[in-house]
This record gives sequence, structure tokens and C-alpha cells, in this order.
Amino acid sequence: STVLRPGDKVSEKELINWAQTMDDPTTYGDEMANIAVADRYHIQLVIFRAGELLTVVNPRDGHVEHTAFLVNVGTHYKALVSWYELEEARRNSERLQK
Repeated sequence: STVLRPGDKVSEKELINWAQTMDDPTTYGDEMANIAVADRYHIQLVIFRAGELLTVVNPRDGHVEHTAFLVNVGTHYKALVSWYELEEARRNSERLQK
């Protein structure tokens, strides 16, 4: 799978393909990880192949916000992102809810 870098632009076709694969529980090792991150940061589409890479895309403009490696901790996957990126996502989410 293609690794997208922050600042890359995602095509409409790619977004649709990813959204469809996210709906398929056989595609991901832990779809609950998708749901947890998507719930926390409402505005972002979360895409990953379990165990490889997490890519967060802003669906409003199709730009990649950031990527993070996923680590399998046995029962689930944890996304390793910096504190700054988490704060940034939280602020963006709050701003849109106002």
C-alpha cells in the first residue's frame, strides 16, 4: 500500500476505496481501533492496514494531516503519534463543533 506523507493530497477515488475497505471487518486486524480514533477526532477519516501505518486525512480538503506507526500490543493496536499532533486534532475538532 502507498505510504502518504503529511501534506500529500488524496484523490477522491482513494478516499472512497479506503472508506469501503474500512467497512469490511476482514480487512483490518482491529477495526475497534478505527472506531476509537474516528470517534475521538470526528472530523478526520482514519485509514490503516493493521500493524503498518495510520494515516489521518482531513476529508474536507483531502489533505493528509499526519501519519503514525501502529504497534501491536497483543489485544489491540496502539497508534504512536506525538502529543502535539493529538492536541492539534483535538483543537480542530472542537473548533468545528462550535
